[in-house]
Formats: sequence, structure tokens, C-alpha cells
Amino acid sequence: MNQPPQQPYYGQQPHGQQPYGQQQPYGYPPQPPKKSRTGLIVGLVVGLVVLLGGGTVLLVVLLSDSGTSGNPRDTAQQYVDAVNNKDAERIVALSCSLSPQYVDGIREELTTKGVEMTLSPEEGTESAASAGFWIDGKLANPESYEDGELRYRLNLGTTGDRWCVTLGALGMPA
Repeated sequence: MNQPPQQPYYGQQPHGQQPYGQQQPYGYPPQPPKKSRTGLIVGLVVGLVVLLGGGTVLLVVLLSDSGTSGNPRDTAQQYVDAVNNKDAERIVALSCSLSPQYVDGIREELTTKGVEMTLSPEEGTESAASAGFWIDGKLANPESYEDGELRYRLNLGTTGDRWCVTLGALGMPA
């Protein structure tokens, strides 16, 4: 007489075996295997690398976009271009000491006077810490100037490792 094989009890494997590491008291279901956290750890590490890399790139871009270079004549030309484009924010960025509070006053001065400038091809004076160049200016709307022609001495200095322009509060050479 053949008897049908007995079904294992709940929570048991056939032949009374239980999977390794899942020894449970009789009658309890086996616990599911623990989930691996490898994916989470790898994701966090990749995210941290991307965040640090992005921050480094942003820092490099912001520092290199300060508008100055190792050449004071380049900085002087950037200033002339900013005046001609009426870019008050750029003028403040190129300045040694102006703060953003002066942007509106500079913009108004540039618009009211209609200033147009050119950097003189004449040799400037340069040392390790200062430089000076001549700038020829023309006012489209002269008020107290007979011909509207002006000549400025644009002085530059260094702050840290960059050249900057010494300006008055209205963004014009001091």
C-alpha cells in the first residue's frame, strides 16, 4: 500500500531541511532574505561625486568669470567694453572696491551721459601691483563739456591674484 508523500509542514522544506540562515521555530514562516544595500551605497557615492564635481566646476567658472586676467591691458579693455555696452554689473565686477549698491547709479550715469570710450594704444605704466592706461571718452549728451571729448587715466591695481580697476562711485575712473 502506497501512501502519498506527506506535504512539509508550514515553514519547513522537504525532508525536514530549512534553508541555511533561516532557522525558525517550528510553525513560523521563514524570513525573507535581507536586501542588499549595495545599490544605495553606490548611488550615494555617485551622487556625492557628482555634487562635489559640480561644485568644483561652478567655483572655477565663477572665479574665471570675474572678468580679469593676468594682463592689466585686458582688464582695461574689458572695462571699456562694459562702459560702451552700459553693463553696470560688469563695471562693478571689474572694480577694486565698488559694491553692487552702485549698479543703479552707474547705469543712470552711463545712460544720461551717453558715454563712449576707447582704450588708447599708447603704452601704459605697469608694475607688479599697479598699472595705468589712457582712455578717450566721448559724451553723446555733454552738459558742461564744450566738445564732449574727455581723457581719463584708468588706474588698475591687484586684489589677490587679479587685476581690478580703481573707479569712483559712478563707475568712471577716479
